[in-house]
Amino acid sequence: MGKQNWSSRIKGKILFAITLTLLSFLSVQADEDNSYKWAQVPSPINTDIRFITFFSSDNGIASGKQLIIYRKGRWVKYANQPPVAIDLIFPLDTNSIFITTQTKYQESELYFGKGRRWEKIWSPLANSVTALYFTDKNNGIVAGMGEIAVLKNSRWHWLPPVDNESFTSVMMDKDSTIWAQTMKLGLLKYNGKWVKIKNSETVNLFSYNHDTIFVVGNDFFGFVNKYDSVVKISTNNELKWALSFFAASKNEVLAAGVNGMIMRHSRGAWEFMKSGVTENLYAVTMTSDSTYWIAGSDGLLLCSDSAYLNSSETDYWKGFKVIVFKSYAKVIDDEYGVVVTDFNNDGLADIFTCGLFEANHLYMNRDNNKFTDKARKWNVSEDEGDGSRKLNLGACAADFDNDGFADLYVTALNGKNKLYKNIRGNHFIDYSDISLGLGSETDRTNGVITGDVDNDGDLDIFIANENATNRLYLNNGAGIFTKEVTESAGLTTDFGSMGCSFGDIDQDGDLDLYVANWSAKNILYRNLLQETGQLVFENITEEAAVGGETYTKSNAVVFSDIDNDADLDLFVTNRKTSNKLYINNGQGMFSDKTASLLGIDTLKSYGAVIADFDGDGYKDIYVSNVGRNIFYKNMGGKGFTDNTLEYGAGIKGYSTGSAAADFDNDGNIDLYVANYIGESSVLLHNNHLSRQVIQVNIVGFENNGDGIGAKLFVYGDGGLNKKQQLISYIEISGGSGYTSMNQRSLPVPVPGREFVDLKIVFPTGKIKTIRHAETGNTLVVEDVSGTQKNLLLANRWWKRQVKDPHKLIRLLSWIFVVLIIAFATKRGYKRYSWSWIFIVGFSALLIFLFYVQSGYFEFKNIWFSTIFPVLSVLILISLVHLYFERRNIKMLALAEQERIRENLSRDLHDDLASTISTIAIYLTLIRYSLKNTEKKLTELLDKTMALSGDASSAITDLIWAIKPQPESLGNLILRINNNFFTLFKERGIKFSTHSGIDLEQIILNTKTKKNIYLIIKEALNNILKYAEASEVNINVTYQKPFVQLSLADNGIGFDPETVINKGHGLTNMSSRADDIKAYFEIKSALGKGTDIFLSFKPE
Repeated sequence: MGKQNWSSRIKGKILFAITLTLLSFLSVQADEDNSYKWAQVPSPINTDIRFITFFSSDNGIASGKQLIIYRKGRWVKYANQPPVAIDLIFPLDTNSIFITTQTKYQESELYFGKGRRWEKIWSPLANSVTALYFTDKNNGIVAGMGEIAVLKNSRWHWLPPVDNESFTSVMMDKDSTIWAQTMKLGLLKYNGKWVKIKNSETVNLFSYNHDTIFVVGNDFFGFVNKYDSVVKISTNNELKWALSFFAASKNEVLAAGVNGMIMRHSRGAWEFMKSGVTENLYAVTMTSDSTYWIAGSDGLLLCSDSAYLNSSETDYWKGFKVIVFKSYAKVIDDEYGVVVTDFNNDGLADIFTCGLFEANHLYMNRDNNKFTDKARKWNVSEDEGDGSRKLNLGACAADFDNDGFADLYVTALNGKNKLYKNIRGNHFIDYSDISLGLGSETDRTNGVITGDVDNDGDLDIFIANENATNRLYLNNGAGIFTKEVTESAGLTTDFGSMGCSFGDIDQDGDLDLYVANWSAKNILYRNLLQETGQLVFENITEEAAVGGETYTKSNAVVFSDIDNDADLDLFVTNRKTSNKLYINNGQGMFSDKTASLLGIDTLKSYGAVIADFDGDGYKDIYVSNVGRNIFYKNMGGKGFTDNTLEYGAGIKGYSTGSAAADFDNDGNIDLYVANYIGESSVLLHNNHLSRQVIQVNIVGFENNGDGIGAKLFVYGDGGLNKKQQLISYIEISGGSGYTSMNQRSLPVPVPGREFVDLKIVFPTGKIKTIRHAETGNTLVVEDVSGTQKNLLLANRWWKRQVKDPHKLIRLLSWIFVVLIIAFATKRGYKRYSWSWIFIVGFSALLIFLFYVQSGYFEFKNIWFSTIFPVLSVLILISLVHLYFERRNIKMLALAEQERIRENLSRDLHDDLASTISTIAIYLTLIRYSLKNTEKKLTELLDKTMALSGDASSAITDLIWAIKPQPESLGNLILRINNNFFTLFKERGIKFSTHSGIDLEQIILNTKTKKNIYLIIKEALNNILKYAEASEVNINVTYQKPFVQLSLADNGIGFDPETVINKGHGLTNMSSRADDIKAYFEIKSALGKGTDIFLSFKPE
């Protein structure tokens, strides 16, 4: 029985463990099922959505700058949009909506929308409304900076101010208690008086649900208890990034925030959820069926409903994101013309803007839409620092000298225009002093454009003037505008011109011209170069019907194919009358289609850009105005609609120039819009998701290097030259809009295409085609290649050298320097016996010195850039020649000394030495002739003979020492042995020399040989005279590069301190050692012998 109970107990435990494991598994599965997967839902607007709420599971509303509603499972634009841009919103339902909008005076206007009707209602606040809450049309709350008002039964009442605090949100609970969130004091409530909620200083967000006030702080989630104190439920440091939250209960909370952050609070803990996005998430709500919705930046909508997970409708255009180049709180305006190009050839489009009363700006692109203003560093700010301004209005940038770098032309209302030469993408140099083409100081130039009007392979310029005739200048091939052809070309006018643009309107291969005027009709010129062979323009304004009206104050001119029929249409902006859209019939004649395609407007317009911003294959129009700018979407070439608010393009202010470019190389066309006053200039970053584009960079060698005037035809794959297959037609422009210039080569959207056919027509008429080009790529198309390309490059280089005065002077300087170097090295070779290695090295050094200096000072000052580098080379050559001349003189002097010594040794040997030897012989004969009885005379003769021998030996040694030829160390030691061995032997002194090396391999020059020999000789003579030694030893060793020679005796020694000061022998030995830079040391003591050590280099 006991065993059975034990067995049953075991089985029960096993069953319990299995059940527990199964429950745990099911719990985990339930948790996984409850972990939402967020689906991105298509949104009809593309501006930031900061509010979202639902009234039922299938009835919701959200807002950015526009309203959208959720019905029948999809979001759509609200049919009756408010007449203003939305700042704050509080809907009672989808047909009863309160909104605010902010005016330019920093005040708020309050509107109420009921069905199709919007009415402006009186705002009780003096300043901006920062928070609002309504229970119905007649009851609600609005709050702002230090003021809060309550609408009760259609009458406004003001509550007591709260220390001039700014309110961020307000609401009213079921007991009519008002709750308010403030910037500094935290959470407050009002029910007859203001009460501060305890522990709410760090509360950032609050909401009201299930009769409870829920709060989110920097690091906690909690609620307000009945004692008016915040109670924390859970903590998490990441809550400081939350921008919104929804609390279904104390145990179920969803928070959303910056960079796609979503956090869920469940069962007392926070967990991060994968959102799949990086946008800021501004609002979160829950529907009645427990579905979460989250709204964020750029029109983002996320839903926790799995039904949206497989939605394929997410590839929509998200419009523009506004980026402002702010220096702290400074508004960056006072900008007019805008030029976009890659000034430093780093593959990123840079921005130049003209400053009217302030400095110009040169925003260098650092990628990822980050820019640095380097106008001052690049010498184009034109900020003189004395308050004087040239009132720069327009500009264009192009490679005028065909050196591969974009130069810059800037116009001025007050003074002469400026031409800046780009120096290898590092900075600009003012070329205005050497180039014509700048007009007169009284011209008041507005616009400038560039194009190859005479088809000679370089870019010419045209300037539009207010106070004088417009002017056309031709390029000499080196970027210098030396010839004005205004009159001969038939372009002389009176005054009043603003914008202008080149374009081949009749497809005949030359650039035609349109000029916009303020006080006269606009003018269209046809270029007759192809027809007549002469550069002559014909006024065809009346024939083409594009003159507009007198005193329309026309500004911008844009040629572009807006209907995809392979010809250039024309758009003109006006300040006094409606803007104009003219459609080309294909032969350079136009029809005014403004009313039917665009609509008549009352705008005060300046700039204009035409490009396919939304990537649908048709070019849209962006217009800069005094007031709100307008974005016109092209509806398939059939007309345009105003989609400004929908695409976030509604910039306000006094907008002037504008230019398009792909600033971040993402395949989308962005836009820079300049503002003169009111608001900052802005960069509108294109948020398009598609990458179905192709970019073609056209490069000319036979034509101008920038490819300006070239035509690009994009056809469907296999549809080359078939008009019905044409996707896009683009002509590269050298300036358009209002005193501005787009990036030359923009991405070309090709929606739905994997491959396309391309045709490029160069200004000279040369045609290149590319079939089956894969989209998503950037192609570089050159007009010529191979040897022809290299020859053309060489020709361009030569033109720049001989037709540019600065470069010509520099070329002549180079020629002069090369000739000087050749002369100097030739003289050095002949006079100083320079080696070829030295000649090549010295010449390279001189060339490098000249190159560096001339490059550093290039064009900054004509004297510094030429004279200074030349003088530097001449000075260095002179110094080197002076050095070698002195060295040569010294060598000649040494040679003369050697010659004298040679003669002296010869004379001593041939004369004095032979004479002394003869005397010695005669003395010997006399000695042997005397009798032994004459003892004293014999002794005297013996002494005389000894002295004669000593003198003969000394003279022989002197002759050997001063003889000007090197000797081996072995010969020196052998001579020592020969001269002293017998002397030491006669005195009974043991004398020896030792070495473990081949002394014959160590060569001593004349100076070293002499001094070493005389040092050793002096030492040995001293031993014979004073040492009373019985043994003398000389030892020689060699450790490269030094020879060590030691001389030791076992004599009576001496005290060096007393002996050295008494005689010249030891002093002379030390001096001779110093003369050959040898180490010399004597060690001796009384009764201990003497050691002499000598170390020297055998040179």
